[in-house]
Amino acid sequence: MDVPCPRCHKLRPPESFVTATGQQRKSCRSCLEAKREVNRRHRLRIGPDGVRAANLRDKYGISVEEYDALRASQDYRCAVCRQHENEIPATNTGRPRLDGRPPAVSFKLVVDHCHRTGRVRGLLCAGCNSLIGHARDSPAILTAAAAYLQLDPGTVAPSLPALSRLRVVDAAAPEGSFRTFQFRGSVTVRIGDHEIHLPEGATRTVVASATDIPVVAS
Repeated sequence: MDVPCPRCHKLRPPESFVTATGQQRKSCRSCLEAKREVNRRHRLRIGPDGVRAANLRDKYGISVEEYDALRASQDYRCAVCRQHENEIPATNTGRPRLDGRPPAVSFKLVVDHCHRTGRVRGLLCAGCNSLIGHARDSPAILTAAAAYLQLDPGTVAPSLPALSRLRVVDAAAPEGSFRTFQFRGSVTVRIGDHEIHLPEGATRTVVASATDIPVVAS
């Protein structure tokens, strides 16, 4: 049964309100495509500089001049890890464009803002921005994470032995082709008629047939 679109008020089939990934949307597909076309023409009209200014204004309420002044005040470095923006690799953002033009290049230093108040805090590299976001803007979580990283390995899970690794090089494959098998702690494994002892945390390399799979020896 067709349903009315709240935007164009036309009756549309239910599948017209579902995205390619199966998510429900309010407007019909025709309205969405029309909106995208309007946005595309607007971006072409204002150009990359206008798009940049609009993003800063709409998302964070700051101007290009305020963004650049903040960059300068931070010595063009991430406010957390102090990595210089020239050391941050440039990445493209957005989906590939239908007209073949390359996507816009993202800001190397992104704007970080308080999700509670909306106020801009500073400029961060993408990694530090994600770090704070995943920590849910919680100083307590970040402090606990810093304390955790300073613990000696094995302090949190002392009963968990280190991994042992066996690298199996295929005798018939091109040079450099291998598979790695991991075991927990000290273990003896069997490959064909041979037994190999792996101390805890050790790595061993053997040459074997591609059909030989290491098994824990009894």
